Parts: sequence; structure tokens; C-alpha cells
Amino acid sequence: MNRREIVLGAAALAACSPEARSQAQRGDLIPPRFPMRRGVNLGNALEAPNEGDWGYRIELPHLDAIRDAGFDGVRLPVRWDAHAGSTPPYAFGGDFWRRIDEVVEHALGLGLTVQLDMHHYERLISDPARQRDRFLGMWSGIAHHFRGAPAGLMLEPFNEPNGPNWGNSALMSLQRDVVEVIRERGGADRLIVLGPGNWQNIDALRAWRPPPGENIAVSVHYYEPYAFTHEGAEWLGPDAPRFGRAWGTDEDRAQVRAHIQQAADWATESRYAMQLGEFGVNSRLPIQQRAAWTRTVREACEANGMGWCVWDFAGAFPIWDRETQSFIPMLRDALFA
Repeated sequence: MNRREIVLGAAALAACSPEARSQAQRGDLIPPRFPMRRGVNLGNALEAPNEGDWGYRIELPHLDAIRDAGFDGVRLPVRWDAHAGSTPPYAFGGDFWRRIDEVVEHALGLGLTVQLDMHHYERLISDPARQRDRFLGMWSGIAHHFRGAPAGLMLEPFNEPNGPNWGNSALMSLQRDVVEVIRERGGADRLIVLGPGNWQNIDALRAWRPPPGENIAVSVHYYEPYAFTHEGAEWLGPDAPRFGRAWGTDEDRAQVRAHIQQAADWATESRYAMQLGEFGVNSRLPIQQRAAWTRTVREACEANGMGWCVWDFAGAFPIWDRETQSFIPMLRDALFA
């Protein structure tokens, strides 16, 4: 274990343990900090039914470019459901594991933290009773596979729970069970990232709580106003919203800051490390608008001590230009300047 791994493990433990939360309430510690401070989602790649189906495959040199640009971590959304067996032990194929390992190991080798996420498990969303055992079985296998991985690897079991089947009681019950499975199979020290319902909406934090225990952090997502960030989104077809004006008034910016402050206040009161795990504007909007909104969100996160992870690298909300093989200058500056 190298020095970086020791530091990351210690940071995650200090940020998320009940003892740390108790000390912080007495004023002995600063509010907990999420280990990944400036991250990017590698969306539309391994979250597709098969990598490349949505027009992007992760190229290892892109991870080097991400590190060199100043990011300290990547979130890796994966459609595990498409590659697991239908009966116990719900195993994954060897080629699939080799690809996951290739990306994870290269990123960790560069000194990036990796947030490994389960994305697009639509059958779990729609039919939790039938899919619960399979979900827990997949996470048993994932946790065991990575049981010896460096502390820079975090696990995020359930992206954007939503819909009528996922009220707080059902969600918190499943999260409690999956945390137990990961602990049993992957060890007590692995940082686990959880979020509230309603698409991990900030407002959903009010009535939700993570299960008790050490090494648990919280992530929320932010795309407000939705009519702006998703205006003209091709994949929504006729349901794509229309904002109808330029974004960027003083009121617009104040609204963003108030929402991020709300998440930060919850984190401070609840004593959990907090991340804004997704935020972005789709590529159909003018670049000046995308950059202005992105900068406002990023600055609000940093002002409140929250880690952030922009959506996404080279998908439908890109910060990377695949033609020039470089970061889009205005978005790079919005994130770092």
C-alpha cells in the first residue's frame, strides 16, 4: 500500500465514522470532506448495454488527460445488469471483468480515485421484489472481486433510485442490506457511496438517512433547472423540455447557490461527507450557457467544501471534444479557472 492509499483510506474513515461525526458535533473536527474533490463521470461508455453502443469507448490515454487537466478522480458508471448471470451466483464473464479491471487499474495507477457505480438497473427500479436477490448477489461478487483493491476505489451500489417502488422505507432497507453484503464480502474499510431517492435529488435528503456505520458517504445529483440543462435533449424526443430563454440572471445564479447550500447544510448537520456526483448541461445548448451554469455550480460546491464530479467526459454532456482530442476550452476553464 502506497502513501496515497493510506491517506485516502484515513480520509474516508475520518470523514465518515460515527466517532468522527460525534467529535465534529463537539467542534473538534472540521466538517467531513469527500475524498474525490474534482471528478468527472466517464458516462455513455460502460453504462451502455455494451461498451461502444452509445458512441464512446473509454480510451486509457483519456484517463491520463483527465489526470493532467487537474481532476483527482473518475466516476465509472457500469451497466452490471447486462453482464451478470440470471441465476445465483449471478457471475460476470471473464472478458467483462478484464475490461473493468483494465480501466480501474489504469486510473488507480495514475493516482486517480475511482467511484465504481451501478447504472441503469431498470429491472430493479421497476420490479424490486424479483430483482433484490440478484442485485445483492451482484454486489457480493463485485465486493469480493475488489476486496484487495487500494483504498482509492469507492463503491456506489445504486444510481438514481426513482419511481413509486422507491420510497424512503424501501430504499433505506435495500441500502442497509447492500452495505452489509459489501462489508461481509469486501471488507469493512471500503468507502460506500449512497444517495437519496427521487433521482438523488437534493430535496430528497430531508426524509432520508443512510444506514449507520463507518465509511459511508453521500452523493446527490443536480440538473436544475431541468428545462435548461435538458433543453432539446435528443434522447428525450418530444418530451424534451424547453427553457425558452438564456440562463444566467442574478436570480438564476442565486437559485443554484441556494440548492448547493441546502445539500451542504444537510451534510454538516448529519456529519456525512457529501459529493455532487452529477451535474452538467447537454451539448445542444450554446457553449457560453453551458460554461456559465457549470462554473456557478462548481464554485458553489467549492465554497461549501463539497467534492464534485461533472457529467460527463465525452457523452451527451461532454467536456471533451472527440474530434480534437482535447478538453473544450470554455468548459475546462469553467471547472478550473
